[in-house]
Amino acid sequence: MIITRLKGGLGNQMFQYAAGLALAHQRRTVLKLDVSWFREDLEYEAHNHYGLSCFNILEQFATEEEVSRVQGFQLTRTERWSVSIARTLRFYRYVKHHASKGHWHRQAIFKPYPEFLTLPDPTYLDGMWQSEGFFGPVADLLRLHFTFRYPAPAAVNQIATHIRSVPSIAIHFRRGDYARNVSFNREIGVLDLDYYQRAAARMRERYPTATFFIFSDDIDAVERDFRPPGPHTFVRAAQAWNSFDNLRLMSLCQHAVIANSTFSWWAAWLNANPAKSVIAPDPWFAKSEHDTSEVVPASWLRLSASR
Repeated sequence: MIITRLKGGLGNQMFQYAAGLALAHQRRTVLKLDVSWFREDLEYEAHNHYGLSCFNILEQFATEEEVSRVQGFQLTRTERWSVSIARTLRFYRYVKHHASKGHWHRQAIFKPYPEFLTLPDPTYLDGMWQSEGFFGPVADLLRLHFTFRYPAPAAVNQIATHIRSVPSIAIHFRRGDYARNVSFNREIGVLDLDYYQRAAARMRERYPTATFFIFSDDIDAVERDFRPPGPHTFVRAAQAWNSFDNLRLMSLCQHAVIANSTFSWWAAWLNANPAKSVIAPDPWFAKSEHDTSEVVPASWLRLSASR
C-alpha cells in the first residue's frame, strides 16, 4: 500500500496524487489518500478542502489505522512490554498493529531524485513533488485519471466552444492568497505586470491571430490593470466553488502563459496540443531555499519575472 498525504490547493493535490500513483504503479500495489490535513489546517483559504473528486481518479481514502500502520513509529518501553505480553497471550492482531515498522518518507529534496521510485511497499509519502520527474513513467495513465468527472455547465460550455473555434492562448494570473497571505507573498510572490506584458507580446508575435483567454482568482482587478494586444476575453464562466472549470477551460487552449501556480501548471501540462507553446515565470518562487530548476518542463519557455 502507498499512502500519499494531500495538502494545499487543487494543483498541489494533483502533484501529490501523481507521485503516489507513480510509486504505487512501480510497486504494483494500491494507492490511498490521506486527507486529514484539511481538518487540521483551516486557515489556508482556497487551500482548505479536498479537491480531487472532480477527476476520474482512483479515489480510495486511507483510514487512521492504515495511516498509523504505514507511517510506523517507535514503541516506548511500556508499549514493548505490552507487546511481549500480547505475544504470550497470542493476541497476534494487537501485535501486528502496534509493532508495525512502516515507512514514512518525507520528500528529501525539491527536485526529482532516483531513489523515489525505489521506495518500498508500504510507504507513506509526505511532500510536494512539484515536477513531472516524479511521475514520468505514468504520465499517459495520469492524463486519463485527470479527465473531468462532471459535465461542464452551460456557461462553461459556451466559453469552451469559443476556445475551440479560434487559435487560443490561456493567460493565468494568480492573485488572491498570494497577495493577502504574508508568508505566501514573501516566499512565492505575485508576478508583476511586466512579465505578462512581455509574455503576451511574445505570444502575439508568434500567433498574431490568436485570442487571449484570461483567467484569474481576481479577474476584476486583472481586467483593470491588464490590456493585452489583439483579441482577448476575460473569463468569468466558472463558479467560485467549481474552480476546476477554469482548469478545464485553460487546458483546452492551444498555448499558455502560466503563473507561478501549480493550478495553471497543470492546465498547461494537460493541454493535448502536441505543438503547444508554454511560457512560465523564472524564478518560480520569489524566495526559496529549494532547487526549483525542474519544476518547469524542459520544453516550456522560461521568462524572467519579478515580484
